[in-house]
Amino acid sequence: MSFPVLSGRLDSERLPQTLVRSAILLLLITSGAFGQPTQPLSEADRVADMKQRVVQVLHLRAGDTAADVGCGDGFYTIPLARFLGPTGKVFAVDINESELFKLKQHLDEEGLKNVEVIKGAEDAPKLPAERVDAALIANTYHEMPAHEAMLHHIRDALKQGGVIVVMERISDKREKESRDEQIKHHELAPQVVKQEVAAAGFEIMEVLDPFLGRVTDDDGKSRWWALVARKPTP
Repeated sequence: MSFPVLSGRLDSERLPQTLVRSAILLLLITSGAFGQPTQPLSEADRVADMKQRVVQVLHLRAGDTAADVGCGDGFYTIPLARFLGPTGKVFAVDINESELFKLKQHLDEEGLKNVEVIKGAEDAPKLPAERVDAALIANTYHEMPAHEAMLHHIRDALKQGGVIVVMERISDKREKESRDEQIKHHELAPQVVKQEVAAAGFEIMEVLDPFLGRVTDDDGKSRWWALVARKPTP
């Protein structure tokens, strides 16, 4: 199963319609409505689909500039760099030098030249001002003690109308707990992040909940969700 990458900037009217069409298509496929039995995805296919859906929700075009804040060793940086192409650019930001070292190795192996690796600070991603079309914080926002400062710096780095996507995981049993309790378990609920992103001056466009579906593990049922917001235009 593949998820087509959308071209163009974020459109507040088009986004819900696109998601509805994608949901209907997914339902038809998984229900066998096309007359073929559904085969479970392999782990490699599942990971590939996840990466493609994250790239999709950023609403980037080839040649755009993206920021992967909390990039680690490049789980999303590399597919973003491939999609944006040689005329595009990815700012890959992390505070962990060992992860950035691994990322540089992966970039060399892939032959990708359109990624700028940045050693950020706990309270600043050190991105250039008004250069970024879309910024991603995937499974990292809960690790940011100075999240208010980080959001303000990211807003400054975005172009007018630029998009920020925050993706996190939350378990059902912890959704009503305090923020401190949630981050102890490396989780955050969407309502917590929505309030903080709005307070940082962003316009909330969509909360995709669930985003990557629900899972059951030793900790009970949980789900991945994604918040989409943008820097307001004057």
